[in-house]
Amino acid sequence: MSASDNEAVVGSTARDSTTLSNTVSASLEVNPFVGEGGAYDSVRPAYPDEAVAALIDAARRARGADASGQGGPLCAADIGAGTGKMSELLARGGLLVDAVEPSEAMRAQASSIEGVTWHGGVAEDTGLPNDVYDIVVFAQSWHWMDPERAGVEAARILAPGGALAIVWNQMAVSIPWVHRLTRIMRSGDVHRPDNPPTPGGGFEPMTLTQVAWEDRMTPEQILTLGTTRSSYIRSSKEGRARMQENLRWYLYDHLGYAPGEQVTIPYATLVWLTHL
Repeated sequence: MSASDNEAVVGSTARDSTTLSNTVSASLEVNPFVGEGGAYDSVRPAYPDEAVAALIDAARRARGADASGQGGPLCAADIGAGTGKMSELLARGGLLVDAVEPSEAMRAQASSIEGVTWHGGVAEDTGLPNDVYDIVVFAQSWHWMDPERAGVEAARILAPGGALAIVWNQMAVSIPWVHRLTRIMRSGDVHRPDNPPTPGGGFEPMTLTQVAWEDRMTPEQILTLGTTRSSYIRSSKEGRARMQENLRWYLYDHLGYAPGEQVTIPYATLVWLTHL
């Protein structure tokens, strides 16, 4: 498993899969996000238009549809949907979306969006019907899944020729100050573009689209963003205080930002696509 911004913790007590959040697969045992939702939704970035357009285009090609959606609306399954950031964007693009999210806390934060239907479930056992979806999307969640079992489940629910997408947002750590920021936040390593995911289920080799973009946040929002990392959530009280103190020093003292000032953070979004 990649040491990403949401690094998993394997514990000793198994939990019912219906209480697990999107960030933990059925094969993992401890989920730091079970009680989260509000802060996560308010400060985690969404996805750039180009990335969403690539997903919609892949769904159209899988269906063989033109821009009007030949044969009715395109259908997507958003697995590990969290608070619905990707689900909302796909629905606004005209897709009917089944959002699968095991965490009740996460689902409770989701906006009511026309075209999005919410379900409890995990990646390896979604509970969705066979052979329905033009595209199955894992946005910021694949690194928590059992890749073999999740891929097999995706293949089961996809329509013939359907597309599988694995999407990651990550700060552009090739820039030194951003790299240092991620280290202080314990954001972990990036998902490398030369290391494609390997889902089970008999998919074709994955192809990659990368989108460079920028997000803007205040130092205070970055401090809150740090509290949504699983490394923070599972840390001791002293460890949490130390991370926040280091972040305050870096943002206010070292980088010289004033409270409320906008910080431009470079991001890269990786969109991995394949099909049956």
